[in-house]
Amino acid sequence: MKKIKAKIVNSYNRYYLSISKNIKYKTNKFIQYLTIAAKKIFFFIFHLNFMKNDKVNISLFNRYLILLIVLLFSFLFYLSTPGLYNKLELQKDLTKKLKEEFNLNTALSANITYKILPTPNFEISNVLLNTNNSNSFDTYAQIKKIKIYVYVKNLHNQKKFKIKNIFFSEGNFNIDSNSFNYLNNYLKNKISNKKIKIIKSKIFFKDKNIEKDVVSLASINKAYLIYDEKKNNVKMKIEGSIFNTNYNLTLLRNFYKKNSTELIIKFRKLNTIIKNIFFKEPDKQNYFKGRSSIKFLGSEINTKYNILDGLISVTSEKSKINNENLNIKGKINTSPFFFNLDINLESLDPIKFIEGLSRIKNMLDDKILLNKNLNGKIILNIDTVKKIKFIDKAKIVLKVINGKLSFSNSELISGKIGKIIFVESNISLIDGKKVLKSKILFEIFNQKRFYQKLQIPKNKRIKLYDIYLEIEKDLNSDELNVKKLFFNKEKSKDNLNKKIDATNLVNIEEINNLKNWIELKKFSSQIFSKIYRIN
Repeated sequence: MKKIKAKIVNSYNRYYLSISKNIKYKTNKFIQYLTIAAKKIFFFIFHLNFMKNDKVNISLFNRYLILLIVLLFSFLFYLSTPGLYNKLELQKDLTKKLKEEFNLNTALSANITYKILPTPNFEISNVLLNTNNSNSFDTYAQIKKIKIYVYVKNLHNQKKFKIKNIFFSEGNFNIDSNSFNYLNNYLKNKISNKKIKIIKSKIFFKDKNIEKDVVSLASINKAYLIYDEKKNNVKMKIEGSIFNTNYNLTLLRNFYKKNSTELIIKFRKLNTIIKNIFFKEPDKQNYFKGRSSIKFLGSEINTKYNILDGLISVTSEKSKINNENLNIKGKINTSPFFFNLDINLESLDPIKFIEGLSRIKNMLDDKILLNKNLNGKIILNIDTVKKIKFIDKAKIVLKVINGKLSFSNSELISGKIGKIIFVESNISLIDGKKVLKSKILFEIFNQKRFYQKLQIPKNKRIKLYDIYLEIEKDLNSDELNVKKLFFNKEKSKDNLNKKIDATNLVNIEEINNLKNWIELKKFSSQIFSKIYRIN
C-alpha cells in the first residue's frame, strides 16, 4: 500500500509541476504581448501616427500643433454653445435660478449677452432687485450691469448649467424702512455659499417721511456677501466711503443665532473702530437691545442701548476720553431723525481736544454735521477745564438744526472771575463757505482778579462789568473779523453806567497775529490804555 501511495503522490507532483510551468510560461508570454502592444499604442499616440499621411510628410511638431488647434477650437465651440440658447427661455431660467440659489427677487431685462472671458458669464443690463416677488415695482436697487458666472460643466444644456457666483456693478441701493426690514430678514436666512460681489455702487439712506431728500449717501468700492458653511455665518464685507471718509464694514450673523448681529466699522483716516452687537427680543415686537464700543484717538466710549419702535435709549458704561471719565445718557429718534444727549465729562484738556478735532475736520467739510437732515441737541458738562487760565469748567450746548451748527447758550465758567456766554453762535454754509458767526458776552464778577490775570496797570483800569464781542470767521481761513466790541454793554441798560464802544480801537491784524498768553496780555493792556484815555 505504501508503494502504491508513493507512486500516486509522485505522479501528482509531476503533473502539478508540468501544469504550473505551462501556466507560468503562457502568462509570461501574455504579459510580454501586452507590454509590446501597450508600447506600440503609446508610441502610436505619442507620435500621433494616426495623423500620418503617405502623400504628405507631417512632422511630429506639426502633428501636435494641429491636434492642439483642433482641441482648442473644439473647447471654444463648447464654450460658445450658450450663445445658441433661447433668449426668452434663458431670461426665465436665470430669474428662476437667482431665486432658488440666492433668494433674490429680480426683474431681468431681455438685454442678455453671453461672454467667454475671463470665464463663461451672462452679462445683463438694467436689472431691478425687488423686496416682493409678486410686486415688480417694489424696487430697492437698480443695477446697471450684472454678470452671472457659470460653471463650464453642462454648458451644452440650457436647463442644467449651474451658477458659480454673481457680480453687481454700478448699482444704486435705496435703503428706507421697508427695504431695511426686507434686507434684515434676508440676512437672517441661510443664503447661498456662492459669492455675491458688488463694485462701483452707491447706497442711499432715505427717511420714509421725506420722499425726495436723501438722509445720507455711502459708496461701495467693493463688497461681497456669502454664507460661511464652516462657521454657519452669513458674512458681508464692504469697502467704501461715506462723505469722503473711507470705511471697512464687516457684518456677521450666525445662522443658529438669528436674533444676534455683529457689526464692525473701521475708519482708517480717523483711526476709529466701531463695534456693535445687537439682539432682537423674540417675545417683543420692534424691540432690540445691544452694546456698542467706539475707539478713537486714544479714547473709548462704551454704551448699551434699547430700541423700541424707532426710539433709541442710550446709556454709557466705563467710558473715557483721553483717560477722563465720561457719562452719556439720552435718546435718539430715528424717524424723523433727532438726537438729545446729555454728556458729563470729568475733565478736558482743550489743547488735546482741538488737536483731535483736526483729524475729524472733514465732518464739517463733507456736510456731516451741516447736513439738513441731521438734527439734534447735545449738552456737554465739563467739571474741570485744564490748562486754560480764565476757565475752570464749561457747559457746551451743541445744536444741529437744518444745516446749522449752533453753540448758543454755551458757557465757559471761571468761579473766581466770571463767565463767558455764547449768546448766539452758529456755523453755517454761506455761498459754499463754512462761516462761524458768534455773539459773546463776558460777565465779570470780580474786576480785581480779572485785571490781575491780564496784568493791567491800576492807572489804566475802568469800572468793568461785562465785555460784549461779535466775531465772524471763515473756517477755511486763519483770519478773524471783530464786528463789534463793547464794554459794559449789558450794565448800561440800568442807566447807571455808560456803554463803551471799542470796535474802532481794535487792530484786526494784531488780533490775527496773537500766538500766546503773553501776547494776549500785551494786546489787552493796549486796549485798556486807549479806553482809559477816551474816558
